Amino acid sequence: MLNRILTTTAIAALALSIAACSGGETAALPENAVDTPAPIDAPVVTASAQPTSAPASSATVAAVDHASMDHGAMDHSAMDMPAETKPAPAPVAFEEEQQAGSAHAPGITNHTLPIARIANFKLKDQSGKAYELYKMTDAKAIVLTMHTKGCPIGQQLTPDFKELQVKYEAKGVKFLMLNSNLYDTPAAIAEEMKSFGATIPVLKDADQKVGEPLGVERATETLVIEPGTWKVLYQGPISDRVTYGRARAKADNQYVGGVVDAMLAGKAVTPSFVAPEGCILVFDNRKG
Repeated sequence: MLNRILTTTAIAALALSIAACSGGETAALPENAVDTPAPIDAPVVTASAQPTSAPASSATVAAVDHASMDHGAMDHSAMDMPAETKPAPAPVAFEEEQQAGSAHAPGITNHTLPIARIANFKLKDQSGKAYELYKMTDAKAIVLTMHTKGCPIGQQLTPDFKELQVKYEAKGVKFLMLNSNLYDTPAAIAEEMKSFGATIPVLKDADQKVGEPLGVERATETLVIEPGTWKVLYQGPISDRVTYGRARAKADNQYVGGVVDAMLAGKAVTPSFVAPEGCILVFDNRKG
């Protein structure tokens, strides 16, 4: 009896041992484990490896954004581009720049004159003598200069006006000055001209009706007029000897003298303009 119990116990223990060996390993595997052995060349995955769902690094993101920008660069407008890559504005053409503001730059010639033809007028000079423009048909040329009492440039140029008068008046050229300053009286004008020894008639434009339409802007601005046609062939300073802050012993360009010489020689003269320098003329009825 005792032997039978021992035998039964031994068999039961053996059965439990076999069951534990076969069932224990299976229970220890994770639920998602694959029981197929891995290939021999398969890499070993460790805990330090990046999962495929992890976000890309900042360098990777930057590279992707840059590639995206390059890909669509042709669709970007100049306003969307960085400042350093925006196209520079096209330079203004030299001719356009000159046309924009050179009409008042000293030394610029051959610009359109303010008027092409001067209207007739009848005015008295500082001594009361009357002059009518259209009756001066016997003159070879008429030189008309704007005058303002006390203008420093005008005073410095008085010897130049006297020299022109001496040189050309005997050749049939008529010299006149026109004063449109409302505050200059004939008596004050006569006194100044006498103090400088000048004999050029200064016509008093008391209501500015003669000077305003001429388009003149400064004292000493001079017009060379062709008698008969009454065309203005030149407008500007008589020369470039005296400018703001500078007075030279001799002029490089005798503007009025050159035009008058051409007229006396019977040559065709292309109307030209040189922006003047001198005291500003004020016209009460002038717009702009």
